[in-house]
This record gives sequence, C-alpha cells and structure tokens, in this order.
Amino acid sequence: MSLSAVDVGSVGPDADDADAPAAVDVTVAVENCSTGPIRLDAIDVLDGTTPFGPADRAFVHGYQSWTPTATLRLDESFPEEKPAHRPQMVDLDAPRGGKTSHALTALSGAPGQLTLGFLEHDAYLTRFDLDLRTDPARGDTSLAAVCPLDGVELAPGDSRESAPLRIDAGRPISDALTDIADAVGDRMDARVPGSVPTGWCSWYHYFTDVTADDVRENAADLDDWGVDVDLVQIDDGYETAFGDWRTLAEGFESMAVLRDDVASAGYEPGLWLAPFYVQADSALATEHPEWLVTEGDEPVDAGARHGPMYALDTTHPEVTAWIEDTFRTIVDEWGFEYLKLDFLYAAALPGDRHADVTRAEAYRRGLETVRDAVGDAFVLGCGAPGFPSVGLVDAMRVGPDTAPYWRREGDSASQPAHENAVRNVLNRQFCHRRLWANDPDCQLVRETTELTAAERASFAALVALTGGSNLLSDAVGEIDEAGRRLFERTLPPVEDGRVDDFADREFPERVVCERDADDAVAVAAFNWSDEARRVRVDPTAYVATDDSGSSLAWEALPSSDESARLHSGPVEREIDPHGCLLVHCVSAPAESRPTLVGTDHLANGASQVTGVDWADGTLSVTLDADEPMTLYVATPGAWRTSESSAADALARLTVTPGTNEFEFRR
Repeated sequence: MSLSAVDVGSVGPDADDADAPAAVDVTVAVENCSTGPIRLDAIDVLDGTTPFGPADRAFVHGYQSWTPTATLRLDESFPEEKPAHRPQMVDLDAPRGGKTSHALTALSGAPGQLTLGFLEHDAYLTRFDLDLRTDPARGDTSLAAVCPLDGVELAPGDSRESAPLRIDAGRPISDALTDIADAVGDRMDARVPGSVPTGWCSWYHYFTDVTADDVRENAADLDDWGVDVDLVQIDDGYETAFGDWRTLAEGFESMAVLRDDVASAGYEPGLWLAPFYVQADSALATEHPEWLVTEGDEPVDAGARHGPMYALDTTHPEVTAWIEDTFRTIVDEWGFEYLKLDFLYAAALPGDRHADVTRAEAYRRGLETVRDAVGDAFVLGCGAPGFPSVGLVDAMRVGPDTAPYWRREGDSASQPAHENAVRNVLNRQFCHRRLWANDPDCQLVRETTELTAAERASFAALVALTGGSNLLSDAVGEIDEAGRRLFERTLPPVEDGRVDDFADREFPERVVCERDADDAVAVAAFNWSDEARRVRVDPTAYVATDDSGSSLAWEALPSSDESARLHSGPVEREIDPHGCLLVHCVSAPAESRPTLVGTDHLANGASQVTGVDWADGTLSVTLDADEPMTLYVATPGAWRTSESSAADALARLTVTPGTNEFEFRR
C-alpha cells in the first residue's frame, strides 16, 4: 500500500483574503501497490498533536442520537456507559480511554479555536480521537481524524479516497460548525422539510401498553381540545416482537382501519418501528438467522431491550427484499406516510456481513432501501448515526429520550432523562434546517410526572425557541388547563433559533429567537443548576437601541406578580432549579408611542408576525398563521385603545391571520 495523493484546497468566502482565518479541505487517497489484496482498517487523514491542554475545551459530538453531545474541558469526560448499553450508545470500534467525537469536533482555549469536520458521510463512520497527554510538562492533546474502513478489501491497483476533511482555524466555533453543516447538507442532498411536525405520540404515557382504542381516544380528545396540531403517532406496542412488524399484538386488529380512523379525526397518522433491530425470540430471527450481522457465526449483541437483541444485515439481498415488502405494506397497504424509525444504529454495528462494505455503507444501504420503498413519506430517524443519515431522513432525533423525571442518579448521559435531552438539543442546534429538521423529543406537560412546573416550562421554552418538531406525549384527557395552555404557547413552530453561548459550557444557558419584522427577540435564560439562582437579561445585548439606549421587555413566563411583566430595561429575578427566565425584547422607539413588545407565543411569534408598522396613531400587524395570536403592546403616556383604561400601561390585543390595524388615541 502507498499514499498516492493528498489534496488540499482553500475554502470559504474569505479564501482569497490574506488576513482571513485559514480554512482548508484535505482529502487523502490510498492505493494498493502490492500484488495481492489487502484489508484496510482506516485512513488517518490527520494524526498529530495540538497545543490544547487540560483547561481548554473540546466540543464532543456523539455517535448517534442518544449519545451525549456537549463542550467539555479536555480533562473532563461523560460518565462511562454500562456494558449492556455500549452497543447502543458508542462506536464499538472507537478507542477507549480518550475522547471520541463523531463527524466533527472543535477545540478552544488559550491557543485559540480550531474546528474540524468531515464533509461527506456516505462511506465512513468518521471520527476524531482526542487524547489528553498525561505528562503535565507537555500539556498538549493528540488528535487523529479517522475514516474507518472496517477491514474492507482493496484489490491490487485499486485505491480508496477519504472523505474531505475541513480544517477551520481561528473563527468562532459556532460559525465554523454552521459552515461545515451547510457544506455537508449541500454535498449529501439534505432533506429539509418546509414545516416541522406537530402532534401527539403515544409513548411517554402508555409505553408498550398502548392499544388501538387508546389511540382513538386521544385523537378524539385532541379534537375536543381544538389545539392546532397535525399528527397522531403510534409508538412501540402494536407489534408482537421487534422484527415481526406485520404481526399485531393484542389490542390491535387492523393497522389500516386504525390509520383511517386517525385520518377521519383530522390528523396525519404516524407509525413507529425499528427496522434494523431484531428480537432474539422473534419469528424473523428464528426463521432467518442468516439475515443477522454475526461475529464468529453468532449474532452480534445489539444492546439490551426485550431480552437479547440482534442486528439485521442490510447488505443481504433477502433482507433488502424483506425491508421493501415491510415498508410497502406499511405505506401502500396500511397507509402511513409519517414514519419514526428507531434503533437505527443496529445496521452499523461491527460484524460480518454478506457484502464486503464499510459499516457506513451498510447503514446507508439499509436506509436507502427504506427511502426507495416509502418514496416521499416523512421519515424521522432516531437512535441513528446522524451524519450518515443526511439525505435519507427528513427529521432527526438529536438527543436521548425525554422522561417523566429530570434525571436518575447513576445513569449515564445517554439514558432517558429530561436533563439528557436538554443537553443534546442545545448542542446540536447547528444541525437544524441544514441537515434535517431537529426533533427534540416530546413535551410532557401533565402534572402527574416527577417534573416540576419550572422544568416543564423550561423544556417548552427550549422547544418553542429552537423550532424543531413539537409533539406532546401525555394522555390528552389528563392534561389540566395550565398544561394545555403551556403547550399551546409553543405553537405554531418557528423557523429557527440560536444558542448564544454555544461551545462555552456543557449546558448552554441562552437561546435567542429573532423576529425579523421589527427586530424583536425572545431570549430564554436558563438556570440548569440544581439550586435557585438570580438570572438577568439585558435587552440591549440583543436589540439595537438609539442614543438613549432605551429598550422594552416583557416576561413571557412571569413570577406570580403579573403586574411586573413589563420592564423598561433589564429583567432580573430568582429562577427555580432547571427553570427559565423568558423575556421578549424590543428597542424603544425614539418617540413615545405604542410598541409591540411580546406575544403569548413563547418565541414571540418570530416566524408568524411578519409585519409591524406604526403610522398616524395606527399599529398594523400582519400574522402569517392559521390561528389568532395574542399580542402585548406597551402604551406609554396617555396612549390607549378604545378598550383599554387609563391605568393600563400594557394593551392586550388579538391578531387574526392577515393584516390587522389597531387605532390608538391620547
């Protein structure tokens, strides 16, 4: 084997600017110059040391949806995964002992900022291996950028090329990662839907005990409620076993009839399944052991679930036919066109397969078979290696499962918990609308969980301001008025939001959603600590002001003192553990006149309020939405509407779809 080519090229809009930070793309090719075939472990595109030490930070991107993703100090690590969970949560071929970041990574600290990311993911489960040197005198970190070849054979004279690696030095990490995600999306033809799903999912109330009647009852309760959502998704529990997706469990008689009942209630029917994850006692595993990924003639362990679990060999031609038949049944015969595909990592587990391909190629082959079978049906990936899924999924779960509790002591950072979901949603926001639509997982707003009111509200704010999928997963009939109101205030979804302090800490604390119509913003300042603490939002840090520096702020999640919701200037108060100070901000106009400050929508109607204008005593507001929205307008001095009293400093107005005009007098 010999190194035949290293291609390096400058990239980015500033590539010709000598003063701009350097960004280059590097591709390495290898050729087998011997007379016999060889098997390759990997192409190491980079393998060296960096000047970053223990107190510096690394952005570590998780292997799959549930794997923790965050910025840590180089001398910090996530808790070790339990052996039973390792096949699910980690790349089993990655080295143990150091840090592994998948697809991309970033280093920051005293030496500066360095961001690296592979730009194509159809052939390799790319990774970055980071190892902090134990010698304090050296104070550096080794870094390898790896394209694993998983032992595939290279014939004499054949060559293999790495994925392009982008190296971006000096720029802010958030900007560099955003550019890498844009490049990946362009190269891999990302599917980004025009709108994200909203609706209800059966999982977090019924779990596997769900029945068809439960689904019908909740669809009817949604209709009685009148909340503006699109989807009713049936989760795990309808099938007899993982692998036997077309054999129905007790409580389900006909999926086609159930699908029609959901559609007749006015909702898009959705269905969950885990096509590559196989129960050991399923009919599929019993009848077709040759369809499984193996090692030493035994099925590989795919991680715990219902007893032993195995992985489908997606390169086997009979498996390809089975996948096609299964999904044609689900889409063409049963009629489902929204599909949540779970435990997808199983197709990428190490092991022996029918075809001599990399694990990424095997994974992509399985997903491509699904996509070909379902056409333009909406596909949500979950438990999935993210970047290798680009172009084949419409949405991607970006964190672990939520749960009816904040955390469970002793669990790893990949396990179901509200805290674990929050971590990844914050740290994978740069993927949203570049690679897919982000799915933060379901809101739980009922009072009968272990979640506090502050925790329910903070997750609602996070979902509302980041703009991903927005599903509810409580028994609808058990949600009280406060829970319903909280969920309603997160609808409809906005386009996007940004994490302001991304790459500074494990749990970023500021999320901002901007309204272009009048340069207003919604700012969520979170207290992720386990103790109450004072939190402050200064609107002038987020909105432009005139020479007076004046701004207005409205608390969207106020304390019990409702009269203190409108502020002129900074907002500061004590926030409960895991809670949120949510403030809608706008610059104060030079003239004293009514000004739109906030909305009932937690994200300040950022994508729905598309026009705001003031002229001759009339406030005009244009709403691009299907339902009315409540606005809050500051009325300084003697300005009032015909409905407001002289004591009102804040007018509450209802806007309907289209252009609305409100006359004020003084």
